[in-house]
Amino acid sequence: MEDHEDTLGEPINIREAAKLLGCSVWTIRQRYMRQGLPHLRAGPSGKLVFYRRQVVRWVLERQRTLTERRIAK
Repeated sequence: MEDHEDTLGEPINIREAAKLLGCSVWTIRQRYMRQGLPHLRAGPSGKLVFYRRQVVRWVLERQRTLTERRIAK
């Protein structure tokens, strides 16, 4: 069985995700989640959970895509 912590990374809250990305919680909610930042709404409270490695992979994929677009021009 695969260890999910290895695949997803440690679970982090929205403040930690914002710190990791170097932005505000507002930017996470209003911009990055709308752009597809992977997250999970946990439980009835709707608490947001992010996974460190998923967030890093999302950023790297966006950088790769933007670089490819620039090269293609």
